[in-house]
Amino acid sequence: MTAPDARAWTGWVRFGAVVMVVVGVFGVIEGLAAIVSPTYFVSDTGTVLVLSWAAWGWVHLVLGALVAIVGAGLLGEAAGWARGAGIAVVGLSAIVHLIMIPVAPVWSIVVIALDVVILYALVTTWNEPLGARH
Repeated sequence: MTAPDARAWTGWVRFGAVVMVVVGVFGVIEGLAAIVSPTYFVSDTGTVLVLSWAAWGWVHLVLGALVAIVGAGLLGEAAGWARGAGIAVVGLSAIVHLIMIPVAPVWSIVVIALDVVILYALVTTWNEPLGARH
């Protein structure tokens, strides 16, 4: 692969990293909203599956923080651990938001779409060196 192509792929990873940080911060805000005000999200039973809203708030808070931290790890020299961890936490984020579709359909679909873009950026560039300077 030529140097300009390698930089283009690196740009995709950096884009994915920035989107991860944004999605992660939104997840933290979403989690805090569910913890502080459990009635912010409305459902018939007051739970999503078997967890209360406060429990889901903690899930979103922790997962959002992980997504943001790993996204920040992909910036700069993009440590090797961050790409694999990014795929794992973003995949988990998509699953969590898939479960949330009945409660917050538009927001969940937006986050799932962003997660798919992030996964594309990380997976399609898997064999490309991120720290290479050409």
